[in-house]
Amino acid sequence: MPGKKKKKKNLQSEHSDLDTNSNNSSDSKDNAQADSASDFSDTDFDGITEIAAADVTDSKLRKILGENLDPEEELEIALASRRLLRNAWKARDELYQELFGPYTRVIPQNYGPPSADVSLETTEKETYDEGGSADPGDPAADEQHLAVLTYAPDPQRPYWMYVTAGLSSPWLQERPDEVSGFGCELILKSPVDAQWPPQVLRSMALHIFNHAGVLSPGKRVALNAPIAPYTDSALRNLFVWYPDEAPDCWYQLPSGGFGLFVAIGITDDELKYCESVEDYGTWCMQEVLRYAGSGQVSDPNRESVMTLPNIDEVLTNLRIFSENFRQADGNGYQ
Repeated sequence: MPGKKKKKKNLQSEHSDLDTNSNNSSDSKDNAQADSASDFSDTDFDGITEIAAADVTDSKLRKILGENLDPEEELEIALASRRLLRNAWKARDELYQELFGPYTRVIPQNYGPPSADVSLETTEKETYDEGGSADPGDPAADEQHLAVLTYAPDPQRPYWMYVTAGLSSPWLQERPDEVSGFGCELILKSPVDAQWPPQVLRSMALHIFNHAGVLSPGKRVALNAPIAPYTDSALRNLFVWYPDEAPDCWYQLPSGGFGLFVAIGITDDELKYCESVEDYGTWCMQEVLRYAGSGQVSDPNRESVMTLPNIDEVLTNLRIFSENFRQADGNGYQ
């Protein structure tokens, strides 16, 4: 079905009363995300949905805005924030092990839970980078804001998988909220182990960090370059969808909820087809890729599915199905 129901995986231990029903509903049509492809080089990055600003009474935000806090209050804030950060990190790590198993490799190598040590000296070192010029995964950083975990193939997963860890971290939170951090983590799948998937994920994360937004299923992003640098790959765009490995889609950390989403590489003419289908173009493209055998794996060496035999019949049938579903859904049917 074009609209996928979003479930919630609760990983909380002490905050089971949190309400996440106000978060994005995954059974909505992807017309809400059917903007034209976004450009990574554009500062108005269309692939990002803006998140509402935090409550100005939040004491950590008050500090960012330059308000002076007394040392005791500042230390109390830092301790609460660090406890939440560590609990969220541990819960996400347990979730990843449950969903994906043990990782094969991780960048940076010092990946681990944030330190429990907090002092006034360490809180004074914390800064807010409005320019967003720093690499979110800089291995030299004292506190890692982003990691990319690599998972080797296994009998149930015959491809390499790369998953971010850090976008959902509650870096600016001192208490639970509806959404944790930027509200998402991203996945890329490759038929072979390669360097380009972590590079693409870090570029996507950098834009999310810079623009305080989140990528959601249905979004399409133009890379304006081959997905694998220094190649002639026809995959020059991405779309975001629901990963097969994370059936619940929306998961709950002690700090709030976040979505696990997969980015899938597509060609220019595949992107054009997405944009030609009203409301459900992204879903149609995912089904075409499944028909072609690539599913959610981004293979820089593959040709466009538009060259396949009988592809016109497949595209027409999907277009008819999506149009019928759209009309039924518009009349209140599920």
